Amino acid sequence: MRKRKESTDSDPGPRLQRVSDYLARNFPDFFAEARFEVGDDDYFLYSRFGQYLARSIESRRAPRDKINRGFTVLNKMAAVSRRCPSVRRMLVSGPLEFIVDAPKARALARKRLSPVAQGYLESLCE
Repeated sequence: MRKRKESTDSDPGPRLQRVSDYLARNFPDFFAEARFEVGDDDYFLYSRFGQYLARSIESRRAPRDKINRGFTVLNKMAAVSRRCPSVRRMLVSGPLEFIVDAPKARALARKRLSPVAQGYLESLCE
């Protein structure tokens, strides 16, 4: 029987590795530029990603499949956040704040986000 390794570390980095890999594969230009500008700080990386996604939706300059992959990144973060409070804080105070502030992005998020992520989004709207 495998034991789950519990981490007392509040660093979300290792938990977000699969999400970061997905982000790097699907948004290589954004990922490279953001990593160059912010280094290894995941909070600012995902915060910038939320800003990038919201601006892309508002200006209608990104193809639909790219936007859907952006919501997949947020949904993957929400799945990790159920087990890690630091990822939850990062998701709510980072990318979802930018989504809430953009009306078109918020409307689309209500359709595309997972129930967990929608709950976080609704808590920000109140």
